[in-house]
Amino acid sequence: MNENTSQASWKALWALTCAAFLFNTSEFVPVGLLSDLSTEFSLSESQTGVIITFYAWIVLLCSLPLILLFSRCNLKYLLAGLLFIFCLSQTLTALAPNFYVLTAARCFVALTHSLFWSIATPLAVKITPKGQISRALGLVAGGTSVAMVAGLPLGRIIGLHLGWRFTFALLGLFAFINMLAVLRLCPGVPGTRSTVLTVLPRILHNKNLLSLYIVTALLFTAHFTPYSYIEPLLGAAGISPEIITSALVSFGIAGIMCSLLFARCFETHQSCFIAWPFAGICLFLLALELSSYQPILTLANCMSWGFCFSCCSLTFQALVLKFEPEYPAIATAIYSSICNLGIGAGAFIGARLLENAPLSGLIFCGAGLSMVCFALIRIFFLKRWMS
Repeated sequence: MNENTSQASWKALWALTCAAFLFNTSEFVPVGLLSDLSTEFSLSESQTGVIITFYAWIVLLCSLPLILLFSRCNLKYLLAGLLFIFCLSQTLTALAPNFYVLTAARCFVALTHSLFWSIATPLAVKITPKGQISRALGLVAGGTSVAMVAGLPLGRIIGLHLGWRFTFALLGLFAFINMLAVLRLCPGVPGTRSTVLTVLPRILHNKNLLSLYIVTALLFTAHFTPYSYIEPLLGAAGISPEIITSALVSFGIAGIMCSLLFARCFETHQSCFIAWPFAGICLFLLALELSSYQPILTLANCMSWGFCFSCCSLTFQALVLKFEPEYPAIATAIYSSICNLGIGAGAFIGARLLENAPLSGLIFCGAGLSMVCFALIRIFFLKRWMS
């Protein structure tokens, strides 16, 4: 591959990375704007949180059917089409006259998200220069981390100062620009006949992978029960909007720190990464309840909580590839669906707790589920997963 072709490939990968940033920012930006959305439509935070649940469960239910339906399409034009629909849906979100239209618009965004992560990995692999696949996949995955570090907090800051509608309008505008970049920079990549249906029986008989999926669902439920409502949770404790924004930034910074540690230490300390971060999530959630009236301690606990969650998430992604090395794209797509099952379940459980229990119930529920995960791994799965 000559130098010009290599440069063109990396430009295309940057366009794909920007798309990953937009999709992940869009998924989580309502977390930082929940109070504004609730005020706009005269709803409680628990009622407004349904858009997080619907979004996650649509991704869960539609990822595999959509990749089966569109697997033969040219990936370049499929991605451009997804970005166009994403753009229209964000525009509709920004103009929504009522909560029903807002929810419908978010559902359309979720449909595009469902298909994006099913094609992002295969597209990245096919346009990457030879010998650079790991670096390329790391770059695309970095779009997710940057979304947590910058996308979600920036979306919240823009929403606080210019209105939440402006945040979604900007997402639509950037998606349109990203679509043009994809059409300009990405090479045409023909689709292939999907192998999902032939591989599913193999995955369903993989006990290590199934147990990993079960713990993943519990992990994401534990995390997103309090995290989906972190804005009202911290706001009720007297934390200022600026500190809440900083707390959201701290999650992203913790993710980057964890990625660096993971790259250096995972191979030699796998057992530590597999089990102990769950105990850390439990510990720092409980500490958050005790220290929520101290802004500095709140930030420290949020960063520590985010660090432990990132450890779990990165470890499980690595284990998916270990347990299913022959069909990693499909195993990873199912893993992504399971993550969204947990995200939706966490937002749903959190909404019920907001309506019927003190706010501290969110923290205790997340901490309790984390300890269940820890116990399952230590008692049943650790030796099997390490072998």
